[in-house]
Amino acid sequence: MTDLLIAGDSLTQLLNWTQPLFAAEPTLLESWGTFLYNIMLVALGLGFVIFVHELGHFLAAKTFGVQCDKFYVGFDPPLQIGPIKLPSKLFHFQWGETEYGIGVIPLGGYVKMLGQDDDPRNSAAEAARSREGVGPDGAPKLNPRSYAAKSVYARMVIISAGVVMNLITGVFMAAIAFYVGVPYDAAVIGTVFPGDPAWHAGLEPGDRFVKVNKNENDELSFRDMQQSIVFAGLRDASKPVAIGVDRNGETKEFSVVGTTHHSDPSRGIQILSLGMRSTFITTLSRISPISKQYTEDPSYEASSLPRLEPGDIVVGINGETLPVSRYAPEPLGYELDKRLEPRHAETVTLNVMRLKNPDDKKSEEREPVDVPSPPVAMKSFGAGFLPTPVVTVRENSLGFQSGIEEGMKLISLDGEPIDDAFALLLKLSSKFGKKATLDFTDAAGEKKTFEWQLPDSFPVPVADAMFGPTGLEIPGTGIVYGVSNIVGRIEPGMPAEKAGLQVNDVITQIRFSPETEDELQYFKNVLLGAESLKKAQLVDRGRNMQYWIGTLQMMRTGLSTELHFERDGKVDRCNVTVAKHPTLHWPDRGLQFTSLKRTHQVDSVADAMGLGLHEIVRRGGNVLEFLELLVRGKLPFRAVGGPGAIAMEATDAASRGISPLLMFLTLLSANLAIINFLPIPALDGGHMVFLIAEAIRGKPVDEELEGKLRLAGVLGLLCLMLAVVFNDYINISRFYRG
Repeated sequence: MTDLLIAGDSLTQLLNWTQPLFAAEPTLLESWGTFLYNIMLVALGLGFVIFVHELGHFLAAKTFGVQCDKFYVGFDPPLQIGPIKLPSKLFHFQWGETEYGIGVIPLGGYVKMLGQDDDPRNSAAEAARSREGVGPDGAPKLNPRSYAAKSVYARMVIISAGVVMNLITGVFMAAIAFYVGVPYDAAVIGTVFPGDPAWHAGLEPGDRFVKVNKNENDELSFRDMQQSIVFAGLRDASKPVAIGVDRNGETKEFSVVGTTHHSDPSRGIQILSLGMRSTFITTLSRISPISKQYTEDPSYEASSLPRLEPGDIVVGINGETLPVSRYAPEPLGYELDKRLEPRHAETVTLNVMRLKNPDDKKSEEREPVDVPSPPVAMKSFGAGFLPTPVVTVRENSLGFQSGIEEGMKLISLDGEPIDDAFALLLKLSSKFGKKATLDFTDAAGEKKTFEWQLPDSFPVPVADAMFGPTGLEIPGTGIVYGVSNIVGRIEPGMPAEKAGLQVNDVITQIRFSPETEDELQYFKNVLLGAESLKKAQLVDRGRNMQYWIGTLQMMRTGLSTELHFERDGKVDRCNVTVAKHPTLHWPDRGLQFTSLKRTHQVDSVADAMGLGLHEIVRRGGNVLEFLELLVRGKLPFRAVGGPGAIAMEATDAASRGISPLLMFLTLLSANLAIINFLPIPALDGGHMVFLIAEAIRGKPVDEELEGKLRLAGVLGLLCLMLAVVFNDYINISRFYRG
């Protein structure tokens, strides 16, 4: 029996795989030690899954008295380069009639039985080896210990035993993981983006997902929630997604039609999204390259003021204690956001609890520290862009009730003309708790005045560099407007003025020019990717001006940038540099916090086994759904992963602990069981098809026909393996090199 290892459920793994975040930089020795330890765990885990599958075949064969010549994890084909013979085995030994070993090609495994060989070139020789002369009727007499001599029922059991063993061990691995405790990122909303489906539906920060269509689970992870939404969109993006959330202990149901406008078409797949991000706890994880770009301020860097440190827990702002949720002992991120972001122009005091003895890993004792957080100057070329007309108004919101409609134009704020979409948001958000007046005009040119009082606290979600942002929300109104690519203001003395850019110029393309190698790598890995370095990027629906201004905040000041623009029907270009705006400040201060983790743990063996059974069934369903979408053309073949994708996922899981690794191996067990039981000649499923045909016909399938089909199957599998290895190369290269 030859068995193949391919990742048939790797879509979300490849789309979402990220390197683990560490609170502090480990030493080189610690890094290598951890890496090698994780690699060892991965090798043992993957080897175990393959071993168990082959053990199923082996034990079943032995039970029915079949002679087993070889038992291998990995393949051991003869390898030769010219006259040089290469080793095909890492390890092997003979025990009784069976040779046990580990092959050099880690793509599966096999059990070699007397009278059975999946290589069509050896079929005739193997069939002859299993014969013992001729019977009285002239028919070949088979060795009673050969595979072919056994009944159809016995051979069916032998063929299916590998799959059964994978499913059984998958249940046990998941059960052990749940008994130990499975950590996961909670499916709790942290940010709802204005104008997106979740925003329109009324989903709120703090809502915890407990249902997505048929996936109902009180311990739903954010990743599993995302996968359910993605698969629903691949089936039919226009169909509403049934959502259930826990809001303050009460379950609320929503029916939401998602959107694909946050999905970059260049990736070859349209991913459904509801327009939200997960929350975090206010424990600082690290100072990242992005946060350093945000806070590049020489006076601050040179000062002796207290700084935030990895592991600090922000518990208050300006002496106001942040409320604690029922999900974690620390405050959740959105509670900090809605108090911190409106104060973007102020130096605020962050009240933190800091480890008293950070070098003592056993000590959790903390002490209060007040850390000043200065405002972060908004980065700009010195050009402000006009707001678009109102993009959307949420039903039953204050703006809706006041008669503000989609398509109305924003004219003035408190009597001052509006010439900069972002400046409008920033000025409004600074007026928290105060009244403001906006003037609109409708399609007929009639003026509409809208007066309201802003809330005391609210988030200011600017979406940073998210692909395809819908727009900016006027705080407390339910009104969303966009950022056009039409210049509405030129800031005196800034790069845009010096480059000759003018009001009413229309920006059509943007190209950043990273200079140093470090900057080039940062640009590739964090921002736009390698392809965008080769040519200017269009300002369009996906990468609109809101996207570009968000991206700008992660650039260093002084970075050279080429702008293409239209003026009076003619196309021109100019060079500007990234600079700090003299009066505007960015709401996001670039602080990197820790995701909200929960642990699913049971203290009963019976409960653990029940959850293990549920998990293997669920994961099997995921693999079948993936294959169905692939066959129907809803998924590109690029989503199929091979050994590289499996190794990446396994290493990531191992870095997070034994339980995540066991859960990944459960998924892999379901994957291996289903993939190998597909009706493809040379795989277990192909053998089963031939046996079913033999049972129906009362005689074996014609040897010549079976040989041709198996040859086609082997060639097809070889092509498939080459294709998925190529997929791995492309996907992993894209991940590491942008």
